[in-house]
Amino acid sequence: MKKIVFTDLDGSLLDLKSYSYYKSEAAVQSLKKDNIPIVFCSSKTKCEQLFYQESLGLRHPFITENGSAIFIPKRYFKRKIPYHTFVTDDYEVISLGKSVAEIRAFLDTFRKEFELKFTCFADIPPEEVSMLTGLDVRSARRAMMREYSEMLLSGAVNQVFYNALALKDLRSIKDSKFETIVGAKASKGAAVKILKYLYEREFERIRTFGIGDSINDIEMLEEVDDAYLVQRPEGSWSAIEMADLKKMLGVGPVGWTRVAELVHSIQ
Repeated sequence: MKKIVFTDLDGSLLDLKSYSYYKSEAAVQSLKKDNIPIVFCSSKTKCEQLFYQESLGLRHPFITENGSAIFIPKRYFKRKIPYHTFVTDDYEVISLGKSVAEIRAFLDTFRKEFELKFTCFADIPPEEVSMLTGLDVRSARRAMMREYSEMLLSGAVNQVFYNALALKDLRSIKDSKFETIVGAKASKGAAVKILKYLYEREFERIRTFGIGDSINDIEMLEEVDDAYLVQRPEGSWSAIEMADLKKMLGVGPVGWTRVAELVHSIQ
C-alpha cells in the first residue's frame, strides 16, 4: 500500500504568520526518507510552491491556486496521463481553472462599469503586498506571479458583483485575510481526485491523508481517506463539520508533525 499525503501550506505545513517550515521540516524529511509523497494543495502560486519544494528537496505533483491547476513532474508517472495536459518547464499541467488574464479583464471591466473601488494584487507594487500580507518582498513577488486567480485585498464588492461572477463562470473564495477570484471549475477536491486516480493506476493500493487548518481545505479533506485538522494560532480549530475528521493538537506545523508521525505508524 502506497501512502500519499495531501497538505495545505499556510497554517498547516507552514507557520501562518512567519510562513516558516522550521517546525515541520524534520517530519517532512522523515516522510521523504520513507518515499511517502507530499502533495501540496494550496492557494499559493506555482512560483511559491516551487520555492518550498526546492527548499525541502521535494519533487512531487502539486496543486496551485485553490485547485486551479495540477503540476506533475515529467515522467513522474510511468503511464501516460489520461487527461488533456500541456507542458511548461519540466511539468505536465492539468488546468481546471480560468487564466488570470480572463479574471483580471472581468474585474477591470466590472470595476469601471459599476464604479466600485477595490484593490487587487495587480494594482499595487510588491512592497505594498508585502506590508498587507506579512510576506517579505521576494515572497510577495512570488505570490503576485498568479496564473489562475486574482486576490482582492481591500475595498467593497456587492451582490451584483457575485451574480456577475457566476455568469462569467467564476467564483469567490474567502479566507481569513483576503478574497480570491477563480474559475468556477477550480476545486481542490477535483484536483485531489484526479491525482488519487493517477496514483492508483501507478500503485494499485493507496491510502491518502489530508492535512489542513481552515474552511478553505474542506474540498481536499473530503476526498482523502484520513482527514486531519490542525489548530489555528489561537488554539482553536476551524468550524468544519465533517464525518471522521480528526482534530489534532498542535498549532500549524506542530500539529502537522504529529499527523506525519501517525502516517508513519499506520500499516
